[in-house]
Amino acid sequence: MDKKQVVFFDLDGTLLTSELKVASSSIEGIHKLRELGVEPVIATGRTIMEIGYVMEETGIRSCVAMNGQYVIYEGELIYENPLNATEVKALHEGSSRNGHELAFYNAENITVTAGESELITKNYQRVGGVYPPIDDRLYLNETIHQMLIFCEEGEENYYQERFPYFQFVRNSPFGCDIYPAGTSKATGIERLLSIKNISRESTYAFGDGLNDLEMFELVATPIAMGNALDNVKKAAKYVTHTHDEDGILNGLFMCGLLDSKLVY
Repeated sequence: MDKKQVVFFDLDGTLLTSELKVASSSIEGIHKLRELGVEPVIATGRTIMEIGYVMEETGIRSCVAMNGQYVIYEGELIYENPLNATEVKALHEGSSRNGHELAFYNAENITVTAGESELITKNYQRVGGVYPPIDDRLYLNETIHQMLIFCEEGEENYYQERFPYFQFVRNSPFGCDIYPAGTSKATGIERLLSIKNISRESTYAFGDGLNDLEMFELVATPIAMGNALDNVKKAAKYVTHTHDEDGILNGLFMCGLLDSKLVY
C-alpha cells in the first residue's frame, strides 16, 4: 500500500479567509508540499463549479466535493454517490408544505426552489456567490448529489425525524447541507484512499466545522483552525491559528509536514 502523505483541506473557515480568499501563505505552503511529494486535496461541502478559482490559485487538482458525494483525483472523476430521486421528491414535497426552500446541487449546476428568499440570499452572500437560478425540478432531469434546506436553527430536527435516509448538517445560520445518511467527507476520502491504494497512516486534514468531524476521526492527523467550533478543536491533534492568521501554514509547521526554516 502506498504510504504517500495526503493533506485534506476544508474550504470555508479553513483554506479560505473571512474574505473568501486563499491566503498567500497558504498558497506558498501548498506549493512547498507538492515539491516535497505531498498530495494536497480539497475536502468541502461545496460543489466543483463553486471552487474553480481555488483550484486554479493553489494548483490542487483533487477534490472530495459535496461532503463526500463526488470525488475527483488529478482532474478525473473516480467516485460519485447520487441521491435517490424518489427520496429527493419526498423531501421536496415535505419542505414545500412547511414553506422551506431547497437548493439542488450537482457538479455543473445549482438551482433553488424559489426566488426572493431572504435566507437563500444571505446564504449565498455568505460564500461570495450569486442567487442561483430557480428550478424546482432539477432532480427530475439531472443527477443530484447534495441538497440544502433553508431554515432557522433547530427546524431541521423536524426533517431529520421524518426523512432518516438523509442527514441534515447545519453549515450556517441560514440552512443545512443534506446528503445520504451514513455518508460524509470521510466516506468520500475512504473511497479515494481505497481506489488509489493510499494508506490512512500518512493522512492529514484541516477543518473548522461540523461536517469535518467524521473526516477528523478518519485521518491520522487532524488539525483544527483557531476559529473552529469547540467540538472540532477537541477532536483535533493540533489546533493552529485562525484562517485569517496564516493558520494553514502554521498548522503545516505544527504537524511536521513543513519546516519553517525551509519556507521563510
